[in-house]
Amino acid sequence: MSAGEKVKGSTHRLVQIPGYNLRPQYDLTHTRHLVVFRRSKRKSFSLNLAPMVDMFSILVIYLIMNFSSSGEVFFISKDIKIPQASKGQPMQSFPLISVVNNKVMFDAENKDGGESLFVEDINDGNLPILRKMLQQVRKVEKEIGGETNFRGQVNLQADENLPIEEVKKVMRVLIDEGWTGINFIIEPTGGS
Repeated sequence: MSAGEKVKGSTHRLVQIPGYNLRPQYDLTHTRHLVVFRRSKRKSFSLNLAPMVDMFSILVIYLIMNFSSSGEVFFISKDIKIPQASKGQPMQSFPLISVVNNKVMFDAENKDGGESLFVEDINDGNLPILRKMLQQVRKVEKEIGGETNFRGQVNLQADENLPIEEVKKVMRVLIDEGWTGINFIIEPTGGS
């Protein structure tokens, strides 16, 4: 008997010999169509940019609100009470000199992007360590910007109760070394 022949059974029905059977006789509605469609569908990735733009907008607004261009990033020693004044200008980023009791501290950013320059000296009127550092920073600034671009600007902070003679000693050294643009750090009182 061949595979295609039909065999009669004891009943009046014909029995078919099973063969290769991929399709079931009873199919769920649209199941085969969905399987074929999903296989043929290309795998693609789409990025929704609207939430990303919202996130970056919030980040930019946050950074703008917290950015300080007035130089408030300088370290103020706990031993210094900054004097108050009703008029002043926003502080710019220049080397910072702090006069605390009988010590003088120099702090400046390194132009190479390395660690900041920091020295400490005793305020005896000569200040040899401070002089050496001022000369070194001046030399570097002249090499970078040229002789005419050196402005000689420095920020000076001192306690409001410190005797003026101690501040004058530091100012003499600054002027001797060519740093004539001395900006005093003050705390605004809110007056106009």
